[in-house]
Amino acid sequence: MNQEFQPANIYLTLGKIGVFAFVLMSVYQFVKDYFYPDISLADSHLHTVIFTTLLAVTAAFFALRKRQALLKMLVAETNERRVTGEALQKSEEKFRSIVELANEGILQIDSRHMITYVNNTMAAMLGYSVEGMLGRPLTDFHFTEELDAHRSRMAAREQGLDGRYECRLRHRDGSARWVLVSATARKDGNGRFAGSFAMFTDITERKQTEEALRRHTEDLARLHQQLASANREANLYLDILTHDIRNTENVANLYTDLLIETLDGDERAYMEKLQRSIKKSIEILGNVSTIRRIHQPSGGHKCVDLDAVIRGEIAQFPESTIRYVAADRQVLADDLLSEVFSNLIGNAVKFGGPGVEIAVRVDDEDGFVRVSIEDTGPGVPDDQKPEIFHRYEKRRRGVGEGLGLFLVQVLIERYDGAIWVEDRVPGRPEEGAAFRFTLHNAAHGDPGVLTDDAQGCRVTLIG
Repeated sequence: MNQEFQPANIYLTLGKIGVFAFVLMSVYQFVKDYFYPDISLADSHLHTVIFTTLLAVTAAFFALRKRQALLKMLVAETNERRVTGEALQKSEEKFRSIVELANEGILQIDSRHMITYVNNTMAAMLGYSVEGMLGRPLTDFHFTEELDAHRSRMAAREQGLDGRYECRLRHRDGSARWVLVSATARKDGNGRFAGSFAMFTDITERKQTEEALRRHTEDLARLHQQLASANREANLYLDILTHDIRNTENVANLYTDLLIETLDGDERAYMEKLQRSIKKSIEILGNVSTIRRIHQPSGGHKCVDLDAVIRGEIAQFPESTIRYVAADRQVLADDLLSEVFSNLIGNAVKFGGPGVEIAVRVDDEDGFVRVSIEDTGPGVPDDQKPEIFHRYEKRRRGVGEGLGLFLVQVLIERYDGAIWVEDRVPGRPEEGAAFRFTLHNAAHGDPGVLTDDAQGCRVTLIG
């Protein structure tokens, strides 16, 4: 409101008129008593009436001059009160609309913990009407086993503490509804507890999902235990089978050696075929054992003496011509590295034919160690080179040609190396094959980074 039309100005104007009238009457009475001390009572009354009339006329004239201003002030004050009332009403309607349409349940209790307000969302959350919840104690909507926790929270509210927590509320049909509560304590003008105001978010579906996930996790844990137990049992059976079958086949192979020396003609040829089959079976058992070891949890890579591994595998083929220049190298691998040389040298002996010569070479190549196993056998045709390490995968069988080379590739990749096959004499595959692969150089004392699983080796980093 403009300063000119504030209520204080109305009172000021009226005060001025009153003061003006009081002063004039006082002056008139003094003059009359001073100049006319002996005036009669009738004349005194007559003079007083005449002066009062003049005073009233003067006050009326003064008031009429201020009438428009007074009317403006009164009208302005009335309009201001009306506008303020309308704004307050709109604010209350807007607040009520927000509260009623909120996605969260809203509930208010008094100092006696009786429900004094609840919105439609809150009532619907528990399956009641708004009227069906008003005036009831909040404990009516809690499960008996949770009343102690509820009373503890109410005690905190009475101390003026706010709270945020999860709890269960009882639906009208007896089911539980999980809610996230944000509660605020209320106080009266004297600072005493006057109740609390709280918002409730329905988290029942989230809780059900968490419970289902927990049960699923427990089921998976039980299944994992069962699988682990089944795996241990299967491995036990495999250990027994491979051990006993290998022993039996070794005995059978020994007897075939003895029988071959005593037989001639077709009988000897049949016995030699039987011996080849037994040896093939022994090879398959060895490959199965290698596959099992590959799929078992790895103990990590470590420093391996490459020279010792190569010499150990060459010693397994005493009747073959194998050339090797000693190379003092440490590589990053594990105990299965010997299988790589066993398969590659074994293949060269098996498929190289009578008089095959084999050479094992070790060279350094950009921080890696490159190993080459070359033979003078029939070689590998160009059209077979790209798939020679994948024959086993394509056949999808547990026996047959190509399993050994497949295992070699798996092991080299296990060591983060690469393997490939070339012609021993470039451009002339018929003069023998050269299988080459790389391993990480892990020599003691070399500059590099000490790895957690390399057992004291320092691994030279490339790139």
